[in-house]
Amino acid sequence: MKGINLGRVILGGIVAGIIFNISEFLLHEKVLKSDWEAAMKSMGKTMPADSAILVWIIFGFVVGIGAVWLYAAIRPRYGAGPGTAVRAGITVWFFLTLLPAVAEANMGLFAKNILMTSTIWAFVESIIATVLGAWLYRESA
Repeated sequence: MKGINLGRVILGGIVAGIIFNISEFLLHEKVLKSDWEAAMKSMGKTMPADSAILVWIIFGFVVGIGAVWLYAAIRPRYGAGPGTAVRAGITVWFFLTLLPAVAEANMGLFAKNILMTSTIWAFVESIIATVLGAWLYRESA
């Protein structure tokens, strides 16, 4: 068994990160913007400054690279292809979105519409981003 091709993980991860970042922008700036503003106001907070966006952009790329790395790591067991990429995407979604959403809902931190919309959106986003990023992955020669 060959090692993971880190160059291809990063390449695919950048593509996945672009998808994550575009999708998250659309979700939070177009779909849920007013809901987030109301949620933050109810907690006595304001929306983060524009300078905080850089952190989220970097976060999106790190998640993309992690998703493609996970695909590469499970590929020997499940085989190359979109089915394995979907498994990796669902795993990323499960740990990064679903579990925190359950905790946030349990604590009553955010409105249900924010949590439900974000969780469903992220499910689709994680699968699409991981499949597209994994499409670029190749084992080392």
